[in-house]
This record gives sequence, C-alpha cells and structure tokens, in this order.
Amino acid sequence: EKLAGSSVERRATLNRLLFPAPTKEFERVRDTFGDVSVLDTVDYLYGLEHGAEHVVEIERGVQLFVGLEAIGEADEKGMRTVMTTLNGQLRPVFVRDRSISVEVRQAEKADTSKPGQVAAPFAGVVTLKTAEGDRVSAGQPVASIEAMKMEAAITSPVDGVVERLVIGSPQQVDAGDLLLVVRPAG
Repeated sequence: EKLAGSSVERRATLNRLLFPAPTKEFERVRDTFGDVSVLDTVDYLYGLEHGAEHVVEIERGVQLFVGLEAIGEADEKGMRTVMTTLNGQLRPVFVRDRSISVEVRQAEKADTSKPGQVAAPFAGVVTLKTAEGDRVSAGQPVASIEAMKMEAAITSPVDGVVERLVIGSPQQVDAGDLLLVVRPAG
C-alpha cells in the first residue's frame, strides 16, 4: 500500500507502528508539557539553576530569557510558588510538588441522571437552608449560592425528603458539586 501524506505524517505513523510504547510516552509528555525540544538538554534533564539565565529559542530568531529566582514553601494542597524571570520580568508560577504526599479531598459530583441530586449551578459559597429529614417540594429553595456579590436560590428538583447533606454550610463549591440528596416521594 502506498504511503500518503507528508514525511512528518509518515514518520509519526512509522513511530507508532514500530515503537508503540515509547511513542505513546513521547506523545503523553508532549501533550502535558508542550514542545520541550526547544529546551536545552541540561535544562530539560536537570532543571533550572538558581540565578542563572537560560535561553530558550522559541523559533528562529526569537529567544526567551528564563531565570529561576526562588522556590516557595508548599501549601496545604502541595502547590509551590516558583518565582521566575521571563525576559527580565519577575513572574510567579504555581507548580504542584509531587514529592509531597497531600491528601486533597475531591468534592463529590452530582449525577444528572438521578433526579434527587441537587448540584451547584456555578462556583460560589453555598449556604444550606434545609436539614436531613426535612420534607421539600419541587421548586422549594433548599440552599442559596453567592458569587461575585450576587445571590441565587438553589431549588429542589423533586418532591421528597432530604436524605443526605453532602456539604457543610456555608462552604465554597465548584459547578457540578453535589450539595444534597432528596429522596423522591412515592
């Protein structure tokens, strides 16, 4: 069969066929970190040195001057603030430190296929207005959410009894986080 396409496409296809595992790893790294071929080998393998200026050629004739100034302490989520200079301008970069074991609790997400689950419509601070065991009717406010100095009501999607409160009150949530579960009546 005749190979069609450019030499770059043919090379990529041959790499996937002949070297499937290394090619998959290469593509994963490229998807995660972008095109690292512009980095100097020493910078890529060993990282940046404090106070040293590193030159990254983005494209022919276009260079970026990068320096590492300071690395801050990790916060409770395992994130560090790394102070860098880019073309002489001081810039903070937030980096996850994978050497620190951090237990970050993931919020439970609402399942839209289950009618009694009440989700946060957008990110904000939610205050619950019901307790477990309360009877609620469809359209009745069960919580309120405040974001950017605006407040909105969150209503029950069904008639029923509040079976479980998932969050504390008040609590910061993201869109789609499960707030409470209403057991439908009937």
